Amino acid sequence: MVNQDYKDIISRYFRGQLVDSEYELLTDLLQNNTNREYFEKTKQEWEQHPELDETGNRNMNRLSYQINKTTIIRHIPITRKLWFLVASVAAVLIFGLFFGSTLTYLISQNNTISEQLVFETPRGEKSLVILPDSSEVWLNASSRLVYNSFSSGRRQVELKGEAFFKVARNEKIPFVVKTDEIEVEVLGTTFNIMAYNEFGRKEITLLSGKVNVRMNGIEKVLKPGQALTLKDHQFHIDEVISADAAGWVENKFNFKNIPLSELMKRLENWYDVDITLENTTGKEVNFTGTFKNEETIWQVLDAIKVYTPITYKKTDLRQIKITVQPKKAI
Repeated sequence: MVNQDYKDIISRYFRGQLVDSEYELLTDLLQNNTNREYFEKTKQEWEQHPELDETGNRNMNRLSYQINKTTIIRHIPITRKLWFLVASVAAVLIFGLFFGSTLTYLISQNNTISEQLVFETPRGEKSLVILPDSSEVWLNASSRLVYNSFSSGRRQVELKGEAFFKVARNEKIPFVVKTDEIEVEVLGTTFNIMAYNEFGRKEITLLSGKVNVRMNGIEKVLKPGQALTLKDHQFHIDEVISADAAGWVENKFNFKNIPLSELMKRLENWYDVDITLENTTGKEVNFTGTFKNEETIWQVLDAIKVYTPITYKKTDLRQIKITVQPKKAI
């Protein structure tokens, strides 16, 4: 028999109304077979409402991540998508080893994988994927990495979102990262790729080594300390402080003259909130500044207010409205 309190938690879960502590409680409750069966039944009913799919999918991804947040997976089964749905939670936890607070996927070199592996990191989180060649990939929030088994002559992954790569050097086998517009090829190096579609541009920043960037039939070679930006099918290369681009791996964020609308989208990803810019003026305001993800969303917004003319208010549990103040006439 499923008690009413659990039913209430499930109902609020699918409506996106749970607070972080309740996600932990739900994780514990789902270890019970009866509770898990009720969850699956409710999920099927929820999926019959198309207008709620986006919220439901986001919650499912977030819950899956919370359940496995301290788990390192050594042997990954053949699967089309590594979402670790609730139905398989018990098996995952049995074989898991506790390893800090970041979800880490380790693909064994001994595994025979005949299909794609898809790693997805929800809003408010980041993940570490260790590939069979010992290359490390940090996935930022709201990012997706697709891995195909490496062949004898090519290592290739596909990326949507943002990731920091530390590629194991192999002179004979290049490592290739593909996005929808760019292909980056390296032998062994460290670099950051920002490829969120909603930002309207792609950026590759090189920290060490050398990368070849191919786009629109053009190939460019980057040196350490350089960043290539592609926007509207045009590109430019700038000298930058390359470590700033990968600062998010250590929860440090450094921005130089980015649109306020992009900053708000980044905050949505990092803090798992929904932010609405109340007026279109926000698209005309740029932001330069530094902060840490150790601060709360409210502390960050207060810091932004010091340099940018905004006001904000909480409109729901995870919803914030931002208003950009008009420029004062001189």
